[in-house]
Amino acid sequence: MGEPLVVGPEARRPGDVVALGRDVTVAGFVAGSVVSTGGPVVISGHVGRHVVVLGSGATVRGGGRVDGDLLVLGGTVAFEAGSSPATSVGGRVRSIEALEAAFLAEIRTSPVRDARVSPLLVSFRLFLLLGWLLVGFVLLRLFPRRLLEGAGRLPGRGVLLGAVGALAVLTGLLLSAFFLAVLPASGGLAVTALVAASLVVMKAWGLSAVFVAVGRRLVGRVARGGILYGDPAALSAGLLALGLPSLVPVVGPVVWGVASLVGIGLSLLGAAGGERRVSAEAGFRATA
Repeated sequence: MGEPLVVGPEARRPGDVVALGRDVTVAGFVAGSVVSTGGPVVISGHVGRHVVVLGSGATVRGGGRVDGDLLVLGGTVAFEAGSSPATSVGGRVRSIEALEAAFLAEIRTSPVRDARVSPLLVSFRLFLLLGWLLVGFVLLRLFPRRLLEGAGRLPGRGVLLGAVGALAVLTGLLLSAFFLAVLPASGGLAVTALVAASLVVMKAWGLSAVFVAVGRRLVGRVARGGILYGDPAALSAGLLALGLPSLVPVVGPVVWGVASLVGIGLSLLGAAGGERRVSAEAGFRATA
């Protein structure tokens, strides 16, 4: 965490305030927007436009004023004595803490991470896994050859693909931080959203291929005509093999996180042309 960024009571900032991994306190006047990634924001002064907080929370104290919207993704919004959403914020107040919890469960945590099991969060996690299954079926239906070629590239290359995926995620984070720092708030957020969307698309495509590759190892000996014969069944088996452990504390997040990184790396390999194309039929029977 860097040094706190403080706009003092007598200070007037003509543009935006953008912070990465730093606490932000606005006691004076900011004419533009306040954008913080990974650090909390405290408003006791005046913000002329919007306040956007990613990965932390926001507090509006008595006398604080936000003329635009107050958006918090990954934390809570608190109004201390003397402030309220109606009197302190001119636009909308949006706190997406629940979505962040689901996102963390999807990316790197387990909903059963402590003794207090949340049935709602576990149910939502299972719903997400069903969503992944549907995405995989759609991709397998629309782009069977390319998806199966991707699955054929995985065996023996897991470490390399995971490293490529980790590098892609790190590059995305650094690019987002850079553009948030050098562009106006709206432009920086647009670029960050584009980077995030790109990673999500790569993950969706790559994970579907990973599911098929893992499932092939599990159901590869099933005889033709069996209920578990074919790549749709392999995709389902692979998702169950990787998805159900994600409900388990400690081990589950590691398994799902590694699979996600491998999937992103697999997508990049395919987008770059990869190595020689692997036949969709290699190592497994045609899609049922």
